[in-house]
Amino acid sequence: MPKEPKPASKKAVLIVEDSADFSNLLKFIVDDMGYEGLQFALDKDDIVSLSKEKKPEAVLMDLQLRRKNGMQYIQELKSDGATKNIPIIIISGRDLSQKEVLELQMNGVRYLRKGRVEMDELKKVINDTLSASEHSAKKVH
Repeated sequence: MPKEPKPASKKAVLIVEDSADFSNLLKFIVDDMGYEGLQFALDKDDIVSLSKEKKPEAVLMDLQLRRKNGMQYIQELKSDGATKNIPIIIISGRDLSQKEVLELQMNGVRYLRKGRVEMDELKKVINDTLSASEHSAKKVH
C-alpha cells in the first residue's frame, strides 16, 4: 500500500485522550503522517488557552474523559471566537445517543467509533480534515 503524501509544513494536531496507550498510538500515527501530535494534559491544561497558544489545525478527542467529558471541551472550543473554527474529530468507544450525534453534526464534528475504525480510515479522515481546514483558511485570506 502506498504511503500518504507528507504535508509540506508540520501542522499541529491536538490529541485529547485519557488513555496513555491510545494517546501515544494517536501521536505515533499523527507524527508518522508528517504532522505534529500534541498531547493534551487533561489534569493541567485549559483546552482553549492551549489551542490559542499552539494553534492546532485539528483536534482528535475522546468523549469519555476523567475530568470533563469531550462534549464540554467541544463547547469550550466552539464558544470561543479564536478556537471555534478548529476542526474536531471524535474517536470514542462509547455509543452516542441521537441527540449527541445531532449535536456533533451541528458543530461540524466528525465521529469515529473506537474498535470499529480502520487505521486507513482514520488517516484519511485526518488528512481530509486538515486539507479542508487549509482550503477554508486560504479562502479567508
